[in-house]
Amino acid sequence: AVGPLHQRLDDLARDLEHVKRCVDSSAAPAAPSVMPASSEPPQKKLATACGSEPSESRGVPPADPSAKTVVQPSKPDPPKPAASRPVSAGASRMEQLAARLPPKQEKNTPLLSVGNTVRVLKQDIARRAMISFIDEDDGTADVIYQSAAGDEGGTAPAGEEEDEETVKLQQIRALEEFESKTGLQKTMDENSDFFACCSVLKEQGNTLFKLKDYETASWWYGQIVNQFMSRELREEHWVMLMRDGSLELARVRSVVSNDLVNLVFDKNGKQMGLSNVSAAALVPVFHDHLLLQTSVYMNRARCFANLNKNQEAAQDLTTVIGLWGCVNVLPDPEDGAREAASEGLCKAHYLRGKTRLGRGRHDLAASDVKAAMAGNPAPALLRQIRQLERDIEISKKDTKRSNKKLAKEVAKWADAAMSNMDQATRDALDGAGPE
Repeated sequence: AVGPLHQRLDDLARDLEHVKRCVDSSAAPAAPSVMPASSEPPQKKLATACGSEPSESRGVPPADPSAKTVVQPSKPDPPKPAASRPVSAGASRMEQLAARLPPKQEKNTPLLSVGNTVRVLKQDIARRAMISFIDEDDGTADVIYQSAAGDEGGTAPAGEEEDEETVKLQQIRALEEFESKTGLQKTMDENSDFFACCSVLKEQGNTLFKLKDYETASWWYGQIVNQFMSRELREEHWVMLMRDGSLELARVRSVVSNDLVNLVFDKNGKQMGLSNVSAAALVPVFHDHLLLQTSVYMNRARCFANLNKNQEAAQDLTTVIGLWGCVNVLPDPEDGAREAASEGLCKAHYLRGKTRLGRGRHDLAASDVKAAMAGNPAPALLRQIRQLERDIEISKKDTKRSNKKLAKEVAKWADAAMSNMDQATRDALDGAGPE
């Protein structure tokens, strides 16, 4: 029995040695992948297509050609903290857009498949969602709503707080082709000029707006705004900054550092300077593309208004009003900008008045109505402005009645509380006062 036992021990030792060699070989680092010299990273291609400068021209020193190259196994990049917008922005924000978009759906993949990102059409709104379950017998599907960036639990409009829902299969539609990574790449490839690319993206946002997917449309317009904000600021570039509660037009006098500039602006006919202004606090003004810039902010404001995000809508409309107000000051605005400024200002003041009314800011809403009336609006817009004026007056009266009712309720509650107090407590309250 001793002989067979030794034989089994030897076999076991050999098996353990074999397992150890397998483990050691699987733990060895894999050879890093090498990109062909002629290929170009897709992120750089996207940045170049949208007019962004290469990273070395944005404050990153170029590699030393004499330095030795050490090839190491690839590792995931650590998370980077968010930074304010520098004067010369880094990689194009279009890279972030591409990273958040869903991949293009394969042609042989049915639309009604679990895991697909689709658009759910409702009565007054459409939203992006991912299919989590399909009940063909019942003709329904369970969906998880997503934000435009692809995260679960997108921002639902007021009254629609659910993140999951069971919907009819007839309500489900495919996303637009341009909403995928490959669709965006196609847009970049076909429009190498920065402003031409932004114009195409705006039309795509308009398509989403017409589908009533206001959340995705607002996010789409927002990517164009981000592109505007990330453009490099140089000397003599026109910008707007918030001063004393309003936007003022200024020019970049000089660039101090990566995120600071010196400005010059007119104040009562005099040239005034402002030093060390954060570039993140400025709105660049593209005087030769003013129609595109104002329309993007205006369209996003309409999306926000349809989502009952009145404060965000008012902020965008304030930017629109500031941009149109620059037309008569800019030396060479875009052709047609002066003619469009009057109507644009009327519309912006009217829409901002509506958002302010939605927040109960009656006096500010009334001032917008007054400004819109002063712009000699077209008859159709004039009727809307007058209706808004009546709505403001009705809301003011309703608020006044509500406040009076509330005051009476508070007075009754105070009288009841006083009547239940004993005499000593009343005397103590009557005698209370400053020492």
